[in-house]
Amino acid sequence: MTRETMLAIALGGLVIAGTPFAANAQSGDALANAERACSINGVRPYSNAYNACVDRVADDFDRGAPELAFDNAHVMGSASRVCMSYGLDPRSLGYRQCLDNEVTRSGAISDVIYVPSDVPHVAVSHDPYGYGYDRYGNLLDPSGYVIHPVPLNQ
Repeated sequence: MTRETMLAIALGGLVIAGTPFAANAQSGDALANAERACSINGVRPYSNAYNACVDRVADDFDRGAPELAFDNAHVMGSASRVCMSYGLDPRSLGYRQCLDNEVTRSGAISDVIYVPSDVPHVAVSHDPYGYGYDRYGNLLDPSGYVIHPVPLNQ
C-alpha cells in the first residue's frame, strides 16, 4: 500500500470513529421551548444542569408531551437548587453527580398514575432515559404496565 492510501484509510477511520452512533437531533421549536421551560424553572444557563435539562425537555417536546417536558424541567430546577444549596460549583463533576442523584431520587418518589391493565403492554420504542413506550405513546414501567397514559383525541 502506498502512503496516500494508508493516510486515506486512517483519516476515514477517524471520521467514522468520531461520528456519534445515536445522534439526537431536536427541532428548533423544541429546543426553544426547552430553553424557556428550563429558565422558568430556575435552571441557570451555562451549567451542567441547564444542558441536561434542555436535552431532556427538548426530547419530550419533540415527542409531543409538553406536560412531561414541564415536569422534567421542574424536577431539574429543583435538583439544581438542592445541589446549589450544598455549595457545589455548577461546573464540577460533583455537581453533575448531585444532579443525577437528585433527579433519580425525585423520580423514585414522584406521584405516578398507574392505569390498571390486565395484560402488560409491549414496548415498541425506548427513549435515552430507558423508558419504554407502547404503540399508542403511553409511558410504560419496566414490567410493561402503563405509567402515564396519553389522552385519546376525540
